[in-house]
Amino acid sequence: MRVLISAFATLFMLTTGAHAGQVWLTMDQVRPYKLERPAQNIVVGNPAIADVTVQDNKSLLLFGKAPGLTNIYIFDESGEAIENLIVRVRTQHDGVLTFYRGAARTTYNCTTKCDETITVGDDSESFENVSSQVTKKFSQAKNAANSSGE
Repeated sequence: MRVLISAFATLFMLTTGAHAGQVWLTMDQVRPYKLERPAQNIVVGNPAIADVTVQDNKSLLLFGKAPGLTNIYIFDESGEAIENLIVRVRTQHDGVLTFYRGAARTTYNCTTKCDETITVGDDSESFENVSSQVTKKFSQAKNAANSSGE
């Protein structure tokens, strides 16, 4: 099976002219990535797994959003594919606890104490819980900033 995948990848590279690279990212972390040639357009296969911020036409910041596999296609100004970057995103194993209750999943960040955190694939109730807390904290900070400026 591995040979078949490798042969397909080689055939794909020969037909597209794009260089295929692979990058490992850690969820919720940014990694710089340099291009050999200037890029004009960038397409992310699944932006729920990884995303990219362009610093300039040869410097990118890759961001791991959720565990999984996707790709990022990079094109030059003539529309020719420069690179098909395979992106693998892994979780932060240290300090992350995933709790399963049947099909429902909740993720906790336990770096200092275990706090519920939002991770793609978690139960919608967990998302709503953490999201409402974040919204309240943002509102408190905004109100404090507005009142201190008076």
